[in-house]
Amino acid sequence: MADDIILKGLKAYSVVEAEDKAMILQKYLDEILLFNPVLKLVGEKDREEIIYRHILDSASSYPVFSSLTKKVDKIADLGSGAGLPGVVLAILFPDRNFTLIDRMTRRIGFLRGVKAKLDLKNVEIIAQDISTVEDHFDYVTSRAFRPLSLVVEDMVKLAPEAILYKGTKKNINEELDELRAMGYTFSSSIYPVTSIGEKGERNIVVVNSWRKA
Repeated sequence: MADDIILKGLKAYSVVEAEDKAMILQKYLDEILLFNPVLKLVGEKDREEIIYRHILDSASSYPVFSSLTKKVDKIADLGSGAGLPGVVLAILFPDRNFTLIDRMTRRIGFLRGVKAKLDLKNVEIIAQDISTVEDHFDYVTSRAFRPLSLVVEDMVKLAPEAILYKGTKKNINEELDELRAMGYTFSSSIYPVTSIGEKGERNIVVVNSWRKA
């Protein structure tokens, strides 16, 4: 039976086949808990705190990904770390293709183990810094990653669209203004999300058709 907290969270986000996906997420959580003491995958140690702050926060973008992406889209998770949000999204969207990119060996080893353990056929893993990746994707996503001004050049090369986990609208607008000042043109939309896992304001920002002017 699926963890009640995970299942309630997925139902709150209107996830399709929530119970089946909650059971897979529970197995993923078990892997994090097993390896976290050695690999330091996340800062939290408490099971419920990891569920709220990482699993369900990663799942909070479900409505946005549902409306914007489509079957067989290729989506890159930049700086995937423990697979947050990439592994969570791959479980929620088995008909999309996810590439998890990270440069840290211990994280890559963990991600490969998770892919095998959960039989995630829609997941690929790249052990590189994003600046050296030459693949192209339909979307990039990231969560708790570097400021946009530091990675925009690499993101633009990887995909024409981005779906990014961010905090307050004020901070988002400041980051976007900084990109404009750097000479980038784009359109953007901000989607408020109700993250069961994070306190305070939480938004998903979608950046479209970005390029250097």
